[in-house]
Amino acid sequence: MTSSAPHKAAQLRRRIAARFVTVVKTLQLGPLTIPFTCIADPDSVLDQVAAAADLPERLSGQRESDPQHLPYWAELWDSAVGMATYLATNKPVGKGSSVLDLGCGMGLTGTVAAHLGASVTFADMEQDALLFALLNTAGLNTRARRLNWQRDTLAEQFDLILGADILYERKQWEHLEPFWRKHLAEYGQILLGEPGRPTGDAFIGWIAERGWKITVVEHPVTTRPKPIRLFFVSK
Repeated sequence: MTSSAPHKAAQLRRRIAARFVTVVKTLQLGPLTIPFTCIADPDSVLDQVAAAADLPERLSGQRESDPQHLPYWAELWDSAVGMATYLATNKPVGKGSSVLDLGCGMGLTGTVAAHLGASVTFADMEQDALLFALLNTAGLNTRARRLNWQRDTLAEQFDLILGADILYERKQWEHLEPFWRKHLAEYGQILLGEPGRPTGDAFIGWIAERGWKITVVEHPVTTRPKPIRLFFVSK
């Protein structure tokens, strides 16, 4: 950890504490043990967003909230835990690798990649999510970008693009596929975690029809009896 890292971490903690109640969990991910700061009660964050949406509706009679801004980032999803365990165990990236954690939430998968020595870019629509991702990787080689994959681009390509539970909404695939095509390095790979939804079944054929190679592996997680699925996608 660099000399400036404790100061940066303290600043991030203060910003986060001003809005959220957090807890530090010790996560055992294969051979890797890491402390991970996350939302103590994700349901309370959802309640806050719902209450904020209800106020203008009561005043104007019109709902102004955007469903894309529901705080899915505040939950530590099984798919992220499974992906993080896979990364920690198999170490597909290391020093010199470039990684994009797309729709990163609190940044669990990217945090593991950073601990393995990769240069990690966290990308999410929600600024609050990015604060957690940066806090959890203070002192490591990471940065954060607020990004909407429907319209935004980054001026670089990545060896590995991570996406934990980002396939649930079918209409997003039409935006994700060209985003991946633009941002994946020539011999890079996309790693997606998916809990076994029907949309995940449909995605396998959908992405193959567009010229991508896909391999599906079931991966056990400690957070539930049923394994998640890992989708390995490449050009």
